[in-house]
Amino acid sequence: MKKTPAIIALVMLFNINAQNFRTNGSDIGFGSGTYNTATGNYSLNNHTTGIGNTASGIYTLYNNTSGNSNTTFGSYSSTFNTTGSSNTVSGYYALHTNSTGSHNTAIGREALYYNTIGYYNTALGSYTLYYNSTGSNNTAVGNNVLKHNTSGDHNNALGSHALHFNSTGTFNTASGSYALYNTTTGSLNTAFGGWSLGNNTTGSNNTALGTYTQGSSDNATNQTVIGYGATGQSDNSVTLGNSEVTAVYMGQNSSATVYAAGLRTASNTILTLSGDDATFADDITVNGDIVISSDARLKANIVSLGATLAKLLQIDGKTYTMKKNGKQKIGVLAQNIQKVFPELVSKDDNEMLAVNYQGLVPVLINAIKEQNDKISRLEHLVKKLIEDK
Repeated sequence: MKKTPAIIALVMLFNINAQNFRTNGSDIGFGSGTYNTATGNYSLNNHTTGIGNTASGIYTLYNNTSGNSNTTFGSYSSTFNTTGSSNTVSGYYALHTNSTGSHNTAIGREALYYNTIGYYNTALGSYTLYYNSTGSNNTAVGNNVLKHNTSGDHNNALGSHALHFNSTGTFNTASGSYALYNTTTGSLNTAFGGWSLGNNTTGSNNTALGTYTQGSSDNATNQTVIGYGATGQSDNSVTLGNSEVTAVYMGQNSSATVYAAGLRTASNTILTLSGDDATFADDITVNGDIVISSDARLKANIVSLGATLAKLLQIDGKTYTMKKNGKQKIGVLAQNIQKVFPELVSKDDNEMLAVNYQGLVPVLINAIKEQNDKISRLEHLVKKLIEDK
């Protein structure tokens, strides 16, 4: 009867250890942890209370004590994990130095090698997220992707060497080999295409679509660049197409409306748009007719101009040289027009005056009619004088 307690104790010990399984490893036990599987020398070597771990390969999960639900395959993978949980690892030295980081997925040789406390990272490919230590919520797919990331968060990179040198940049998205390759601390960049934004280092808020698209500099900011080989021109701008592009179609049948505050041509001509007005800062050549809407149904308070000749005589035509380009011109002075026909003069944002030349047409019409009436009366008077002789 004295042997009964000893038998009961052996049965209890067997039942506890029966929930763990070890092969080809040391004879160190699993402590109080359950549902653990270890295959390979020194795998789960220091394990104490962790539950539901699977370790396959020499020194896998070597230092794990209380980490739970980890699955590791590959020699030296997750060797220094202690309390990190729910990590999935496959590859030689993958997630090697991880200690407390959890919910990481590392597949590929030395993927997430230096991770310590970073969590919710996904690394697929050799040396992906290799130097990551505290960065979290990153996704890296491809060889050497996000390799130099240390603490950057919420980055997504797909393609060999994409975001390769990123260290602390956040919320970047790179798709394509070497996309955002040199970015280090820049954030909120989006690049699609091989080598897209490859020259960027510290610039942020950029968007590039197309192979070899580049910003205007390594610290470009808020540039949108679209098209193969296109290069951004300045911060806070959009570049559409490379230097070979000859036409841009808005809508399949070119029927789309373009909204803009202004346009600048290759010859540096500027078209400024403000409300319902448009202003050109250079000469305009029109090969067709200029037609101006003038339907009476669009107008109210219609009154004849009456006599305009006296006012018109106060205006003097001038010749002059433009200060900006030295061109010789013929025209009128806005200040002179403003004195007699203020309705035909407007002022821009820089307080510069402009003349509505086409508005002078009805003034000229009435002046000609007035003059014609005088000529007719004079002809009648001359005729009468001749007849009275």
